[in-house]
Amino acid sequence: MRLKTLIGCALALTLAAGAASADNSPEMQKVIAGAKAEGKLNIIWSATTLGGSAGAKRFEAGINKMFGTDIKISFTPGPSMPNVGNQIATETQAGRKTSTDVYLAYSRTVALLAKLDLFEPVDWKALLPGRITEANVEAGGRSIKAVTALPGILYNTQLVPYKPTALSDFLKPEWKGKIASTPYAANFDILSAKDSWGPEKALDYAKKLSPQLAGLIRCDDVNRIATGEFLAFFITCTGNEGERIKEQGAPVDEVAAKDFVIQSFFYFQVPRAAENPNAAKLFVTFAMTPEGQAIVWDTWQSDLSLFPESHTRKDVERTEKDYGVKLKELDLAWQAANSDTQETWDQIVKILTTKN
Repeated sequence: MRLKTLIGCALALTLAAGAASADNSPEMQKVIAGAKAEGKLNIIWSATTLGGSAGAKRFEAGINKMFGTDIKISFTPGPSMPNVGNQIATETQAGRKTSTDVYLAYSRTVALLAKLDLFEPVDWKALLPGRITEANVEAGGRSIKAVTALPGILYNTQLVPYKPTALSDFLKPEWKGKIASTPYAANFDILSAKDSWGPEKALDYAKKLSPQLAGLIRCDDVNRIATGEFLAFFITCTGNEGERIKEQGAPVDEVAAKDFVIQSFFYFQVPRAAENPNAAKLFVTFAMTPEGQAIVWDTWQSDLSLFPESHTRKDVERTEKDYGVKLKELDLAWQAANSDTQETWDQIVKILTTKN
């Protein structure tokens, strides 16, 4: 009886694996086979991105369950996304395998690296037909949208003098000495682009804002808003920084600024010199599935607004309804067309950091 039971279980697992394989496109089956042969995946990003090491374990389990693989993910906490990009460039140019098999970065950084041709063009649509469409993929398949960012304002709902709805609000007297921005002037490069506020208006705003600031903090220092050390923080990086502590009961909320209503994206890339390119493609493809996007949201409080189940999609729709505008999409093409903001951005960083 026990032998029959074991044989029955084995047969069921085999049939299940066969059914799963049959559901995959021929291109995906090739990637799965390649990933099985590689057996591992190396990733480097910050300890808070996609849940760090704990998130990597969740992705590992999800990928292996969905595709019948036994991939081991090795996660290494790394420096900032631009610095990881520089590391990939250095390793590639030296003829070495890259330290990370998957690169994740914001649109501006990806656009700046594009001229170095560091990433492999992938037919993502063929790997996940119907789910991944033309709207997801850019740069000839070298980049695929990972999550949507809605930069804006994070504020303490109990302590603010009123609900802020615009960046211009923070130039008013009642906010002086009670607000924070970032030491790297996050998203002020977008603010200063000719297709946004423009350099002159952005510089003027920075000069007026600097005396108003009580301090400069990183985008993940959201607890300092919850405790009331600062009443508001802007411009945020993703627009979802406070989501987790809000769910835990912290008195914070986030809102898009009506004078800076934009959406941009973080992108996945597979380096040309990746040690485990098939495992990397499997990771990215899994992150595009509903199961993968659920982990992305749960570990990073961000997801991709292109998908119908997306949490961020609801934020986009609500913002467009509230403000009566269509959110401008700042994709890689937009970044390339507005790449001449570095000088203004450097000046803004200096203005915001000199006083503080």
